[in-house]
Amino acid sequence: MSLTRRRLLRNGLGAGLALGVAGPRGLALAAERARPAGYALGFRSLTDEVRLPDVPVEGRLPGWLRGVLLRNGPALFEVGGQPYNHWFDGLAMLHGFAFGDGRVSYANRFLRTSAYEAWRRDGVMKYSEFGTDPDPCRAMFNRVSTLPVIAPVPNANVSIERLGRRFQAHTELPVPVRFDPRTLRTLGGVGEMPNGRMGTAHPHHDPRTGERFSYEIDLVPPSGLRVLAERRGVRRELAFIPQERPGYLHSFALTDRYLAIHTQPWEFDLAQFLGPDRGPIASNFHWDGSQPSRVLLVDRKRGGVAATVELEPSFVFHNINAFEDGDRVVMDVCSHPDSSIVDAMYLENLRRDGSRVPRATPRRLTIDPASSSVRVRDLSEGNIELPRTDYETVNGRPYRFAYGVGVRHPRSSGFIDRLVKLDVKRGEQMDWQERGSYPGEPVFVRRPGRRREDDGVLLSVVLDSASRSSYLLVLDARDLSEIARAAVPHHIPFGFHGVHAPNA
Repeated sequence: MSLTRRRLLRNGLGAGLALGVAGPRGLALAAERARPAGYALGFRSLTDEVRLPDVPVEGRLPGWLRGVLLRNGPALFEVGGQPYNHWFDGLAMLHGFAFGDGRVSYANRFLRTSAYEAWRRDGVMKYSEFGTDPDPCRAMFNRVSTLPVIAPVPNANVSIERLGRRFQAHTELPVPVRFDPRTLRTLGGVGEMPNGRMGTAHPHHDPRTGERFSYEIDLVPPSGLRVLAERRGVRRELAFIPQERPGYLHSFALTDRYLAIHTQPWEFDLAQFLGPDRGPIASNFHWDGSQPSRVLLVDRKRGGVAATVELEPSFVFHNINAFEDGDRVVMDVCSHPDSSIVDAMYLENLRRDGSRVPRATPRRLTIDPASSSVRVRDLSEGNIELPRTDYETVNGRPYRFAYGVGVRHPRSSGFIDRLVKLDVKRGEQMDWQERGSYPGEPVFVRRPGRRREDDGVLLSVVLDSASRSSYLLVLDARDLSEIARAAVPHHIPFGFHGVHAPNA
């Protein structure tokens, strides 16, 4: 399945999609090209593994920019004639843009998960995903409880974690999948899949203490939230918070003393899950707007819940940052009013003309643990999601800048169409946007010897709907001016998260 740029161009796909299809699929592709281009192309499958040793660069890359940008996300949205239902479900593909001496190379590779092997070997969708059941007719005809078929090596299509020279891909199941950052070759799952348990795709690291922090959600009794710390391979349970109806979580925040966990009333219904009409895992969570959201502060050293505060119900996928201000905890989040953002990301909705993705408000929660009280205010006008900071420098510390993606206004494309720089001190946003371009999460890379927090570049993979291809965009993080771009001759499906590895 490996292709080079020369083969792509020879096959006549250089100006379109690098899919290498023929016969009925080729006719379908031709019909697709005849339709108006738009962001829906980002939710079309990319099936070929590509290696391009020299990607043309417009502009000039900084000489100090080296290493590789690693990206993770879904790339195959149907298997054996059955479509995946949700953006979170497609088969994981890793992408790598490598830098050196002002040049760029690119490669992609499917993560060799259990779901991938079932596709390649048998051409079937065998395992349950977040929003897709591989056999939705089982319960309809059998009328008996059928639990999800969970993959031994999960479809880890959400994020990438760096552990020194080790790299692993994550989804919301607590078994990461290791890979080689140079070749993108899969090295295997880490651990065994526990039954009835979810995890986080966003663990935290404290380089000063050498600790790694995460959580797991037990969906079946005794159900609840398990908060974990790990150092030198030794795992320690900091807290177990019983929850009769566990709430969905995607991320959390870290400060010097606490893990700050924003919970939300999108709750798991075990009775439905065990019944004949359970459906995929996402369909067993239900929003209860009569219940509050809560922030749990878990003590990093002593363990246990140090404080719990309640606030108006809201839904948070991503925390921006958190830090301590005296005895108070300041926690910045991307806040949605409810769980409708999850429904909006079903592929049927995303591909529909006129669809609108709900927008997240940058919001600051200032928590007083002594009184279990919280003050809430918006950080700026505008919206932001997939937030990034200069993590190694400011995570858990007072900071000024965050970077993310956003939607210009309700009458725009309705999907992510701008890059955002958020100044939390001034309460202002600036953005980068270009007609017909749909950017992904911006990854900040600091300039060596920098003096300012925002002295560096942002790296984002952008879909260009006019050329029906994608490019790597390099911006000056100080003012979001363009430095360079490097275009590949095919589209890269919309992904989620990535990392810059300077020494890979």
